[in-house]
Amino acid sequence: MKCAEVLRVNLLALMHQNHKLWDIAECVIQNSDLIIHISEIQTMTFSVLENVLILFMALPRKNGKEIKPMTKITEPTNSPEMQETTVLASLNEVAETESESSLIQVKQIPVIIENLKSVKSEIEKKVNSACEMVCTDENYKEIKKLRSELNKEFSEFESRRKAVKSEIRTPYEAFETVYKDCVTNPYKKADSALKGKINATEQELKRVKYEKSMSYFEEYKKSLGIDFVTYEQVNLNITMSVSLKKLKETIKTFLDKVMDDLKLIAIQEHKDEILYEYKQSLNVSGAITAVTNRYKTIEAEKARAEAEKAEREKAEQVMKDTIAEYEPFVANVPEEVVPPEDETPAVQEPEEQHEEKILSLSFKVYGTKSQLKDFALTVKQLISERGLRYE
Repeated sequence: MKCAEVLRVNLLALMHQNHKLWDIAECVIQNSDLIIHISEIQTMTFSVLENVLILFMALPRKNGKEIKPMTKITEPTNSPEMQETTVLASLNEVAETESESSLIQVKQIPVIIENLKSVKSEIEKKVNSACEMVCTDENYKEIKKLRSELNKEFSEFESRRKAVKSEIRTPYEAFETVYKDCVTNPYKKADSALKGKINATEQELKRVKYEKSMSYFEEYKKSLGIDFVTYEQVNLNITMSVSLKKLKETIKTFLDKVMDDLKLIAIQEHKDEILYEYKQSLNVSGAITAVTNRYKTIEAEKARAEAEKAEREKAEQVMKDTIAEYEPFVANVPEEVVPPEDETPAVQEPEEQHEEKILSLSFKVYGTKSQLKDFALTVKQLISERGLRYE
C-alpha cells in the first residue's frame, strides 16, 4: 500500500474515531500534491493531529518531484474569548529527507560467537560432583576451597558476558542519546506546552460554568424563599463533559426537593424542632425520626416516673393504714416499769411473800394484712386472759 494511501486510511480512521471532534471539509490526494484542509474544529487533541502529521512527513517523493503538503490547522476554540489561531506548517524540509524507514536503521545485527556448549558438560560435571559431596568436620575446608574455585570460574564467565553486553549496548546508547535530542525532547516539549494551554483553557471553562451555575443557584433559591442551603451542598461535579444546562437541572432538582421537604415538615407535630434537625442534614426522614424518637423517650421516662410515684404513694398509704389499725411492737429489750399508783389501800401481805418486778416486752411483727389482723386479735385475747396491761 502506498504511503499516501496509508495516510488516507489512517486519517479516515482517526476521523471515524473522533467524528465529534473533526469536520473534514476536503481531503484530496493527487499524484504530486497532498492537500488536507481541516476546518470547523470544535475540540481537538493535538496528539491526534501529531499522528496525522507524522504519517504526512513520511510521504516519499514521486517521480523525482517533491510532495508539497499544505496543511491548515485551526487550533480549538473552546470559548468565545479565545482568538482562533492558525498555524501554517510547511513540511518541505522533512519531505526532502528519505523515507521513514531510512530515518532509523540497524545496518548490522550483532553476531555473538560463542562455544559455550563445548564447556557445558565439563561445568555440569564439576557442579554435580560438588553437590554430591558430604560436608563433614574433616573435609569442610576442602569443600570450602572448591566452592571458592567454582565461584571464581563463574565470575570470569560473568565478566565476559557483561563485556559482550556492554559492546552491544554502546552503539544503542549513543543512538538513544541522539534520538532523545532529535525526537523525544521536541515532542515532549510540544506536549508539555500544549498540555499547559489545554489545562488553562479547561480551567477557564470550568470557572465560567461554576460562576454561571452558582448565579442560577442563588436566583432560584431566592425565588423559592430558601435561605439556609448553600451552593456547596448541591455537590456538583463540574467537568468538561457536563453542560451548563445539566448543571442547572441538577440544581433545580435539588432545590425543588428541599422545598417539598419543607412542605412536609410544616404539617408535622413539633415542626420547629424537625426543621432545626433538617437544616443540619437536609434529610427529612432522618429529622422526623430523630424528633419523634426524642419525644417517645421523654414520654416513656415521664410515664415511668409517674408509675414509680404512684407505687411509692400506694406503699406509703398501706403503711399508714397498717399503723392506724395495729400498734407496732418495737424493740425487744426488757426494762423495769414503775407500776401505776393505786389509790386503794394496799393489802398487807405476809412478809414471806415478795412482789415480782413488772417489766415490758416490745417486738415488731411482719405479715400480710389478714395475718396481722388475726395475730392482733389473738394477742389481745391472750393479754386479757393473763391479766396483762398493754399500751
